[in-house]
Amino acid sequence: MGEAHLSAADWSWEPTVIVGLVVLSAGYVLALRRGRIGGADDVSPWLPGQCWRPVLFASGIVTAFVALLSPIDTGGDNYLLSLHMIQHLLLMMVAPPLLLLAIAGAAPLPAAAAPRLRRLWTLITRPWPAVISFNAVLLLWHLPALYDATLRNEGIHVIEHLTFIAMGLVFWWPIVDPIRRQGTRLISSMEKIAMLVVAGVPPTVLGFVFALGGTAYYDFYARAPRLWGLTPTVDQQIAGVIMFGLGNIIYFVAISIVFLRMFGNPADDESDTAGEPLAVREAVR
Repeated sequence: MGEAHLSAADWSWEPTVIVGLVVLSAGYVLALRRGRIGGADDVSPWLPGQCWRPVLFASGIVTAFVALLSPIDTGGDNYLLSLHMIQHLLLMMVAPPLLLLAIAGAAPLPAAAAPRLRRLWTLITRPWPAVISFNAVLLLWHLPALYDATLRNEGIHVIEHLTFIAMGLVFWWPIVDPIRRQGTRLISSMEKIAMLVVAGVPPTVLGFVFALGGTAYYDFYARAPRLWGLTPTVDQQIAGVIMFGLGNIIYFVAISIVFLRMFGNPADDESDTAGEPLAVREAVR
């Protein structure tokens, strides 16, 4: 086990990632040009103006680009759990809400389009199924056997990243609720806050387990070349602090935004709709 080196030039430039991000960007531009994401359709209270949509989309793409291609990816895949933890937070908790905000107010699909997929999407993006599936995937992939497998098998690693991104979109969808029809009843702000609070508990506990652990839990990192003089145990403790520290900051920011909007725009809160039951939301509507 020798000393490793990681520089700012150690980008991975994985072709499949680059192609995927380019295709996603092209699809977004096409949707803008065809008016699928246009001002006339915007019933979203999140954005002060249409000009913010491309900015938020670009921010989401850049976040994914950095997470998957920069030295964060190289260092996390080969040397440090702490860098891998940063990558996972970017993929699950930063890029997804930015991309969803970028389509806020998009025109809903025609009522007859893909009804089965729409029903499935509605089911999995209801608040509490979304919270459960999000944290179940997070905790499952951090089991030592599975985590080590992702680092030794590229196919499993790709599946892990895809599920992180997918569950990030599922979790943040009911909070952002980006695609709406006029008159759609929204999830109440208090339920969104409850989602964010409950979702923060499992990663906080897991983060403390890492931060307080006296031995390295992952064999791959215990055997990896050392970077910046960090021992496997110290690296794991830093990863734990990142998980519960940075993760809770993200949740706190989201809770604060929802809380302030609850007072700034009460008409958008379902609690003001004469006690109607939880939103009848039409997914990918």
